[in-house]
Amino acid sequence: MGGWDMRVLCVDGDERSLEHTLALCRSYRGVDEVIGVSTAKDAVEQIRRNHIDFALVETTLPDRNGIELAAELRERQTSVAIVFLTEKARYALEAYAVHPQSYLLKPLDDKMLDNEITYFLMSKSLREVAHIEVKTFGNFEITVDGTALAFKRSKSKELLALLVDKQGAGISRMQAATEMWEDREYDRSLQKYFDNILASLMETLRKYNIGELMEVKSGMIRIRPELIDCDRYRFTMGDANAINAYQGIYMYGYSWASWNGGFFD
Repeated sequence: MGGWDMRVLCVDGDERSLEHTLALCRSYRGVDEVIGVSTAKDAVEQIRRNHIDFALVETTLPDRNGIELAAELRERQTSVAIVFLTEKARYALEAYAVHPQSYLLKPLDDKMLDNEITYFLMSKSLREVAHIEVKTFGNFEITVDGTALAFKRSKSKELLALLVDKQGAGISRMQAATEMWEDREYDRSLQKYFDNILASLMETLRKYNIGELMEVKSGMIRIRPELIDCDRYRFTMGDANAINAYQGIYMYGYSWASWNGGFFD
């Protein structure tokens, strides 16, 4: 089914269900190790002793709520991807409004598991390749190899945030200015001011050696989303860490930023 190096932890108090899940996980070529435990206590001990890439956690365990356990597992290893298992269809249906793979119904089948691992590998690959990290949950921030970018103009930072929000779609100067200055007419004065903001942004990106992030051609402006590791982008890819990191606040302080995680669309 695959060829990846990863360690998987399965946590389920139902012995028969646990054995079934373990068998599916072990059928993947390249999985270094599959660990099965039936209690939250044992799961915590395993993640304390081992690096875990991917965890399948039953929501109701004999000694603890599975969601509470997941929070502790992630506290101990922030990179672990967690998917919940449940026999109750209503939980899975509720989660589907957030992301189809947040919860999976038991008994697990190989296609369901394959979808989950595919999402995990996509997000893992993105994190490893991209050295430009963008945070949109809460305040907008961008770092390059761990260093936060310093902008000469706050509006230059806002313009970059707007382009990140567009997810690589090109927008015109007029459209960008209209969204950033909702109460101003796009006249010659604003056009000139916007051009200065754009020039300042491009100068900042070149200063940090990431000028390739921006594209300006044929009157359109865009970013190249494939070059960044962005929490919102990972959320839509199904990354469990990003889903749990979203607390309902998106690009705080920007009036045009209205994304809500898809909860009310």
